[in-house]
Amino acid sequence: MKTNLFAEIIGQHTAKLLLTQAIEHNKIAPGYLFTSQIEGVGKTKTALAFANAIVGENHLDILHIKPTCAENTSQQKGIPTIRVEQVREVIEFFSSSAISSNQKVVIIHEADMLNPTAVNKLLKTLEEPKTGTFILVSSHPQKLLPTIKSRCQIILFSRLTDEDVVSVFKDEQIELTQEILTISEGSPGRAIAHIKMLSSIPEEMIRQLEVPPSDILNALSLSNCISSWNYQTQLWLLTYLQHNWWKKLRNTQLLKRCTQARNQLLQHVTPRSIWDTLLLP
Repeated sequence: MKTNLFAEIIGQHTAKLLLTQAIEHNKIAPGYLFTSQIEGVGKTKTALAFANAIVGENHLDILHIKPTCAENTSQQKGIPTIRVEQVREVIEFFSSSAISSNQKVVIIHEADMLNPTAVNKLLKTLEEPKTGTFILVSSHPQKLLPTIKSRCQIILFSRLTDEDVVSVFKDEQIELTQEILTISEGSPGRAIAHIKMLSSIPEEMIRQLEVPPSDILNALSLSNCISSWNYQTQLWLLTYLQHNWWKKLRNTQLLKRCTQARNQLLQHVTPRSIWDTLLLP
């Protein structure tokens, strides 16, 4: 087995050390839980690298399970989950012979999205001896049952330093401002999402909102424009303003107003009234 497959993983030194030792000493656990309190810190990329190290990079010996909606058309708009049918697919996958090695690996993405029936089925599968390894990936470990977690070796992934986040993008044409680094909170995945969201907002709008408006007409104009945007963009802008205004002004009352505006938006209060209250001098 190769032990240099984690070279492209930035940061996460403890996680990489534990997994490298497991490979070098041929002590691969039956189940792993790759977890963190924040998404976008390298869990999925590390899981794939670890799986490649186990099976010799033959992707036919790796099965990916991800949340989906039920095929019933009446449930197409429902919340995606990992269903019992997918766990049955896992059982069938393990029942066949590996193609290039004596091991198979199943990576369960967003494992906290397992529905109750699937959880029970998965528990039975985890208890049964097999020539394979489970890797559960989750950014919400508190949603996983203790019985699931107790059957896995837990590998914790931490937030990256700002320097490590910058390193992730060093070979790409991506500009990381200090504002983006701050609100990304050590997550390259979040940084990408923030950059995409920021690029969708007119630069002139961002410039006008560097500090709270001092002119009533300008504040009303900004409020009218912003309140017409979709919910996710408004929510993102509130997060951006909260971090940016606090950094520049250190105004506790303004910070509270931003927090209140965010809570009201989450409670589906009329957006125009939220932005009027926040922006009017």
